[in-house]
Amino acid sequence: MRSVARLLSRAGFRCDAISSDRRLARAGVVQCVYPFEPAPLWIEAALQWQARTGGLVVPCDDDLIRQVRDAAIDDAAKCRLLPITGPEHLDHVGSKVGLARALEKAGVAAPRFAVVESAGALVAACDGLGYPLVVKVDESGGGQGVFPCGSRAEAEALAARSLRLPLLVQELIDGDLLDLSGFFRGGCPVHFVHNLSMKTVGSRFGVSILRRYTRLSALDRQVFDDLVRVSASLGLDGFVNISALRRRTDGRLLFIEADLRPNVWVEASRLFGDDPAPAIRAAFEEGHGLAWPPPREPGPPTVDLPYPFRMGAFELLTNRHGVWRTFGEHDPVDLVRHAGGPTWRSLQGLWRRLVRG
Repeated sequence: MRSVARLLSRAGFRCDAISSDRRLARAGVVQCVYPFEPAPLWIEAALQWQARTGGLVVPCDDDLIRQVRDAAIDDAAKCRLLPITGPEHLDHVGSKVGLARALEKAGVAAPRFAVVESAGALVAACDGLGYPLVVKVDESGGGQGVFPCGSRAEAEALAARSLRLPLLVQELIDGDLLDLSGFFRGGCPVHFVHNLSMKTVGSRFGVSILRRYTRLSALDRQVFDDLVRVSASLGLDGFVNISALRRRTDGRLLFIEADLRPNVWVEASRLFGDDPAPAIRAAFEEGHGLAWPPPREPGPPTVDLPYPFRMGAFELLTNRHGVWRTFGEHDPVDLVRHAGGPTWRSLQGLWRRLVRG
């Protein structure tokens, strides 16, 4: 949330937040922090704030987005809190199944898929699609609820696990995982990044530690055209976390994810001179979107960037992947707390006991 607030502050916004973390106010980029209360109370507070200010609402968590989607309010009110242009796009909000269907309807390139509504239909769906493939729980994130499946025996084992329905079954694409996340306005891209996931936490489906960014000026025009088509077909209108696979056999982009929230890398590109803030400011002040070709920036065409809060203490201390250059983007106290791990928590406990005693 601090990264989003910093970015929007540079874009000229005055930022407030609904959060249980009071440190946001001390960070200096958030003017007012309203206490977080479970839905529907936080949703009512956000709607009141939006009606009073006319401002942009940015949900930063998948669960909050689904709470808005399922809230007992009219569809127009939901769209005031979600980064979509209108109620006709609500079907893909927080749903992998809904997204796959929306992409298919729009003719956007994506992996072949099947939807499983009952546990007994999983094996037949896998057989029909062909192996290898991936089975995904409809509402999940961060690599959770994603299961590779390479044979009928593995499909039968997954069917026996009583996974939460519905399930999305997709062909497994042999290719590189790309992040094309950005900010959109009225179904058009305002700013986006292009980076390759180089290292992940846990499995290949886990969250990334290291990403290789390619400057937009070094991309093919087709990448931009594909993203324009996706943003229009999904009615994107705000921060959206987009993922695609570049198939090794032909280099084609296949879109697999469009989470309606920013990710933790939301302002990382400014570390190599590509700050999204001016583009966002121009979109609101002058109605400008992203035009092609983008300006050619100085420096190498690719830049590797790590995310420190997914790295171990030894990696941080030894400047693994050049992580030290990212430290200026984060609260030093948070970095120390992360690197200290159990030691830091023990010191906090000792300090509290001393203060009380």
